[in-house]
Amino acid sequence: MFRKIGLFRKAVKSIPFAALLLAAPAGAKDDALQMVAVDVEGGGGTLFVTPDGKSLLIDTGNPEVSRVTGDNPSSARIQAAASALGVKKIDYLIITHYHSDHIGGLEGLLARMPIGTFIDHGPNRETTASTNPGAPQIDLKNPPPGSTAAGYNKYMQLIAGHKHIVAKAGDVFHVGGLTVTVVMADAKPLARPLPGAGEDNPACVGMEGMANNGGEENARSTASVISYGKVRIAAFGDLTWDREKDLFCPTDKVGKVDVYIATHHSTGLSGSPAAVNALAPIVAIAGNGARKGADPERMKTIQNSPRIQGVWQLHASTANPQANVDPQMIANISTDPAKDKAYNLRLRIEKDGKITVINERTGYNKTYEAK
Repeated sequence: MFRKIGLFRKAVKSIPFAALLLAAPAGAKDDALQMVAVDVEGGGGTLFVTPDGKSLLIDTGNPEVSRVTGDNPSSARIQAAASALGVKKIDYLIITHYHSDHIGGLEGLLARMPIGTFIDHGPNRETTASTNPGAPQIDLKNPPPGSTAAGYNKYMQLIAGHKHIVAKAGDVFHVGGLTVTVVMADAKPLARPLPGAGEDNPACVGMEGMANNGGEENARSTASVISYGKVRIAAFGDLTWDREKDLFCPTDKVGKVDVYIATHHSTGLSGSPAAVNALAPIVAIAGNGARKGADPERMKTIQNSPRIQGVWQLHASTANPQANVDPQMIANISTDPAKDKAYNLRLRIEKDGKITVINERTGYNKTYEAK
């Protein structure tokens, strides 16, 4: 199924957004995969819709009542993105882990549209009220409000009666024309490299550990490689630096990808050179918020990776403005939350390897082509 990806030609064209909508002959079915990096203000929320209308969602963004999403909650944004593509039901939902910026929108989303199958890494592993080392354990049956454990208990109530799969590394799921391969779940990596991987990773030399993980659930993230035709997409949730090391050092178990959803919103706890250089994407999508993610060192790692041709951001960063890319490749450039229109980045992915990234704010787009 998987093979080692060859070199890619540099992005060569930028065409009007309207032309993308009119590219297929009248009445013809668009045979491209649609991928939407939904602006959930620095949370997790990526939608995939296949040509036959099957849908996969990875994470549900922030809670309904959230200071970062205001009166336009994550669930409404995800439902709007799905509706724009003719989707009335989410067939599969992968919850990478149980932090509130990844599961927070679930209750609202279930009120807006049905969800078929839930996939996660199994029980919550964050059993303290604080991420500080040595923090006391909490009562998991009656956890304090706002804790990850409380969020997990609510999640289990919400998914009761739905089909539920606990993912294991090596599991393969098919969603329409998509193939989803789990490469790590619950901090357990693949036992052996995927086809096309298995090379020694020179970026591991001298790589130090990082004790801070921002909470154990980050380290337990379900990490997947999604394939559509020639294109491979890395979606690793908030998988942390040391767990990336388990996947990529000293031997790369994953292989090259074409699209990289920057791990952990491109914050400092993830996106190690060992991981990014092994993945060697040609396109990277930073799902950052205005005050979260797009850390300069992590953005630099992506921009220096061996095959990169385009880095796109969901938000201009106010915390790290020096790390911002070309404004044409940023979906939301306003630094005033009251003026934030929650624009998304959309990718149109063809089986032959063409990947067109579209800025929904302006229609500006670029096509990257595999050879």
